[in-house]
Amino acid sequence: MKKKKKYSQWKFIMVFVAVMAMFVGVKKVMGIEVKMETKAKKMEVMKEKTEERENRLTPTARKMEAMKERKEEKERRENHLMPTAKRENGGVHRVRGVWSYSECFPDSQSVQIVAAEENGITPVRNREEAEVLVKQHQLVNICHSPFYSVDRLTHSIPYLVPKAQHLLNTICLNFMDSCQVKGLPIHMLIVTSVLRTTEDVSNLQRGNKNATTNSCHCYGTTVDIAYNKFMPMTGTYESKAALLRWNEPMKQVLSEVLNDLRMEGQCYVKYERKQGCFHLTCR
Repeated sequence: MKKKKKYSQWKFIMVFVAVMAMFVGVKKVMGIEVKMETKAKKMEVMKEKTEERENRLTPTARKMEAMKERKEEKERRENHLMPTAKRENGGVHRVRGVWSYSECFPDSQSVQIVAAEENGITPVRNREEAEVLVKQHQLVNICHSPFYSVDRLTHSIPYLVPKAQHLLNTICLNFMDSCQVKGLPIHMLIVTSVLRTTEDVSNLQRGNKNATTNSCHCYGTTVDIAYNKFMPMTGTYESKAALLRWNEPMKQVLSEVLNDLRMEGQCYVKYERKQGCFHLTCR
């Protein structure tokens, strides 16, 4: 009998192919590891160069570079958040606001009371006396207006002297116009406090000991305008419209309008942080 060959030709070929495949696979794996190692070395070199550069910077240079980075970050944030609208000449109307609410609107009670006494009425004791002044055209009812919304009043009544009503209309019209020009949805301002009678002041002092007896609101020259809520203009009447609350661009636009009128000498303005309003008196 003939002995069978231990290794046939096809077995030899299969073994050879398997060995070559293993060799190629090992080569590829080693190549990947080499690439990863090279990339890690590059990152390490870049990090060393950055650290070396920072070490070479003087304290003044470091401070200047940090300020530059903060400025760039602020510009990126403003460009992302602040709405803009194109002008006819190709520029943009940017919402900027004032640099500081408290610094730009510092007019206190002692400043505003002088203008209130000069331009306003003699304080009235109750609503009946206020109604008499309305009939005499010394006061104007501001309840119904297409330019602003009057909030539910708890310690005041919706009456102003004609001069103050004209100022209020101007503020609200300028605000709407600015919203449109700057690409913001048009909203109405909300009036939160108007004329106070002597009885209103007494009732207010029961719950708030800091309330002023001789308030500017007693003269019909002073109004509070909310900066933390705005009434949307939907084109239809809605008894319970969803208010826009705590919108910073809207607040900034309102501050621009008030600052312009204040600089023109038309009003005094006080930024009320706790009450969430601008307290203003006509001049």
